[in-house]
Amino acid sequence: MEKVLITSSTVRQTQDVKELQARFRRHHGVVSRWELRALGIDRAQVATRVERGEWEALPGGLVRSRAVPDCPEQRLEIALRRGGPSAVASHSSAAWLWGMTSAPDVPELSVERSGPARVLGAKVHRPAPPSPRRCERRGFACTDPLRTLVDLAGELGEADLDSLVDTAICSRLVSVPALEAEVGRLGGRGRRGPATLRAALRRRGFSGAPEPSALERRLLFLLASAGIVPLGVEVRAGSSGCYRLDVQLSERVFVEVDGFSFHWSPEQMAHDARRRNDLGMSGLLVLVYSWRDVVGEGSRIIGEVRRALALEAAAG
Repeated sequence: MEKVLITSSTVRQTQDVKELQARFRRHHGVVSRWELRALGIDRAQVATRVERGEWEALPGGLVRSRAVPDCPEQRLEIALRRGGPSAVASHSSAAWLWGMTSAPDVPELSVERSGPARVLGAKVHRPAPPSPRRCERRGFACTDPLRTLVDLAGELGEADLDSLVDTAICSRLVSVPALEAEVGRLGGRGRRGPATLRAALRRRGFSGAPEPSALERRLLFLLASAGIVPLGVEVRAGSSGCYRLDVQLSERVFVEVDGFSFHWSPEQMAHDARRRNDLGMSGLLVLVYSWRDVVGEGSRIIGEVRRALALEAAAG
């Protein structure tokens, strides 16, 4: 049997090949010529692989493996490398990385004011100070969810922005207090985003609600304008009388108003479920409305209240 001589040079070459393959995998099929040189692959070897169709030479000193298909991750990798050390995925690209939207057709980057004004194959932003906080998501440097929403608020229409805000809050990427703090931190700096996002939060019912007492007064005024006279306010109900309800309309019909459209914490959601179940098993119907409902959908509320009262009367 022929003996195979294993030398330190052979071991080194094997390690370099494995490292090259690992880098291509980690970086979605893209490496720099500098990385190739560090692994002992010179210009002639690169040219040979390009001629054989294994690799593709890209502008900006990059090399792409043709074994890795074109994909949003690869396009973002190329854009970030061309954008320089300060580049981070931002706007629609960051929203995609955080799971708020689908991948954009063209990657979006934010770079420092001294960074490049243009990057081939990408949309570049050079925001005013303060610079975005750098996060890492799915292996990419990107803006955090708070800054991402502020950045996009200056570019999206109302419907798209509202959907994005709902998604971010529902998935617990951000909280309303944190969004309000970010809007305050970045406001007054010549940006459209903070004011637009503040308006979206109010429009979605996530901020700007009046105090509970003021909201109840507004509800009572709405009911009075429709000729509906409550039996009582701030009443106790439930199997043990442990739950406080805002307005009692009849023996079994009640109305509650909530200054916040949704309860997000698991503990609060569990409490709400127990409360709702107890009241339902006690034979009570509780209509629940947010402040946004009271302010903007008064006619719907009145229609539902009248229907509930009619159903109770019909049931005897």
